Amino acid sequence: MIAVLSGCAGEGTGTTDDESEAPTKFALFMTHMSNAFTIELSDAVKAQAEELGVELTVNDAGQDVAKQISQIETAVNQGVDGIIIEPVSVDGIIPAVQMAKEAGVTVVIVNQQISDPSAADAYVGVSNADGGEMEMTKAAEDIGGEGNVAFLLGPMGSDAQIGRSEGYQRVLDKNAGINKVFESTAEWDTAKALSLVENWLQAGKNIKAIVAQNDGMALGALKAVEDANLQDSIKIYGLDATPDALAAVKEGRLTATVSQSTTAQGTEAMKACYAIANGETVDSEILVDFTLITKDNVDDFL
Repeated sequence: MIAVLSGCAGEGTGTTDDESEAPTKFALFMTHMSNAFTIELSDAVKAQAEELGVELTVNDAGQDVAKQISQIETAVNQGVDGIIIEPVSVDGIIPAVQMAKEAGVTVVIVNQQISDPSAADAYVGVSNADGGEMEMTKAAEDIGGEGNVAFLLGPMGSDAQIGRSEGYQRVLDKNAGINKVFESTAEWDTAKALSLVENWLQAGKNIKAIVAQNDGMALGALKAVEDANLQDSIKIYGLDATPDALAAVKEGRLTATVSQSTTAQGTEAMKACYAIANGETVDSEILVDFTLITKDNVDDFL
């Protein structure tokens, strides 16, 4: 499942050959902990930390970049050996990453890349543009390459929002018959997506598909569409392969979702952080695979 695609990261600076001083304190910084994807990712990091026998503190930034920066600074001042960051902002946390590195702390970025990858020791995650392209390609095929499509985006400026939007645009560039009639952020939130789509449906734009950048928003869109009794005419697509989305795919209510190997991301991020903190060399970019999930193969993931 893991595809190693790039060169080597430097050795960690916070360890010695003395076994008594081996790194034992690590911290994980999550953008938020309000949906199934972030919980699964966090759980995977925690499980791997437990297997390695190290202490792990989990921090929830609540999608607030200033809060995440403060959390990172606090952890560094408390003497952690390594940190894993799912960044709120691709640019905003760079100073905190640089501060951690200057303090000799190993830094691994997970799931969403930062704008200066060289600031950290390694990145473990996905190519978000590829995931967006996979999701949108399926939608384009299902509607025959023409018709009105609406897009639910993640928090603006996040790596996932930027990358998945880029992937969508790759497909739109090849399908002149598809019209983007609505595009707005629902910030990964199901309730916000529900409200947005309710408003879109009242505009009478004859939407053929709604493509969401995560499953939570896709499920919000699904509720709005079903409440309006339009489920037979509007197809809905998500990304993350969360349990609720997989169940909806199996029931034929959600057309498709995309797995980004969430557990593998968390596991490999913790492994990489521990290895670098121990002075080992790992690849600076470790990418996991996307998988398109439809009713045809959903049983393999349930």
